[in-house]
Amino acid sequence: MFGWFKKKKPESNSAQQEEKDESDFVDDETQVVTNEDKELEAKGFDPIAQVQEQDKENEGIADPDKLEYVGYHDIPSDDILQLVLNFKYFPNDEDIRHPEGYEKGGRICADKNVVTKARSVGKEMVKQIGKKILSGSLNLTKVSFPIRVMIPKTALETSVHGTSIFPLYITKATMTPDFLERFKLVITATLSSFFWTNTFLKPLNPILGETLQANYNDGTQVYCEQIMHHPPVSYFLVFGPNKKYKYYGYYLVEGRAGLNSVTIINKGKRTIEFNDGQKIDFDFPNELYSGTFFGQLRQESINKITFTDKANGLSCIIDIGKVKKRTSDFFQADINCKGQKISTVFGTYIGFINFDNVRYWDYRYVVPHKIKLDKQPLESDHKNRSDLQALRAGDIPLAQKNKEILENIQRNDRKLREAFEKQKKAKK
Repeated sequence: MFGWFKKKKPESNSAQQEEKDESDFVDDETQVVTNEDKELEAKGFDPIAQVQEQDKENEGIADPDKLEYVGYHDIPSDDILQLVLNFKYFPNDEDIRHPEGYEKGGRICADKNVVTKARSVGKEMVKQIGKKILSGSLNLTKVSFPIRVMIPKTALETSVHGTSIFPLYITKATMTPDFLERFKLVITATLSSFFWTNTFLKPLNPILGETLQANYNDGTQVYCEQIMHHPPVSYFLVFGPNKKYKYYGYYLVEGRAGLNSVTIINKGKRTIEFNDGQKIDFDFPNELYSGTFFGQLRQESINKITFTDKANGLSCIIDIGKVKKRTSDFFQADINCKGQKISTVFGTYIGFINFDNVRYWDYRYVVPHKIKLDKQPLESDHKNRSDLQALRAGDIPLAQKNKEILENIQRNDRKLREAFEKQKKAKK
């Protein structure tokens, strides 16, 4: 396998790769490549040859002014409460999908400007780092991407964006004593969030110790911190209004590239606890970006996501893309109570979600809520990063310079910690 890489003249690595050690690479059995990647590799096809050079090194991939949460609810807490109290199920009229849904599944990138710039930077990185980056064996979280391919937001902010629907569904869940109904609402809030959180734009990697504080108008409080450098671990903690629920967990992400794809693997965990003791644990699906160098650039959520309420015996394993005669964004699964089926969920994360033919979510009717970043946060807040500030101002050379300074500080800190650990072991 991967004969394509052997046929090509090897290229030398550059400083673009952050750390090069044994943990950067994985064995073949854990490599992530698509069937399309395998076919291209077998034909000896060079995907980067399809990409035209872009002589715009000082231009960012996206307009910072267009990255705000336009069209989101920004209404007083009393109005949010009325939305929750008046919430009713939606008409179960058709199996709808968003217009940007791809014919085979997932969602397309409709912004051609983003596609062109992303592919150009991808080609540049392959030249600098070497084609090994496309083998599926290199962990992309250990690769330093040019800042012009990123957006002026860090992964702490984009990771909590999935809570933007919580003021409706999770607050609604706090108003019912029915454990099964809460379970359904948590599933709905989770799967429907894919519609807003999935993006084709790469955020900045958080710096170790970086924090975020935010809130919603209904009183929901959001806290995040980057607690580990490599592997990168982002911890989050959310308190609902009047602390009627607590949502917490962590993201642990890896990225791996194939010849014409990128797979994001999230090994994190998360939990919602209600103030009467009900606790629901769940994890994350993986994300697949296909058409990274040619063809239609698209994104799919893939693999399984598991929900469990151990105390009440509830469980649901949703294996996305396994519904016969449906596109890859559809899912269907049973909710079991102590091994017995008690409900069925069916839908697509870019359209609708039904439980037993009752529609809980429809993208045409539900509007997410605008997250408000605290105006007086800690000094460690993500907004205080010099590279983020320069990127937002459109100064790409300064942003890249500041990014490299921050990365070098992290590398040096890591070496100091490793040296200290060695000293401790030697003393023992």
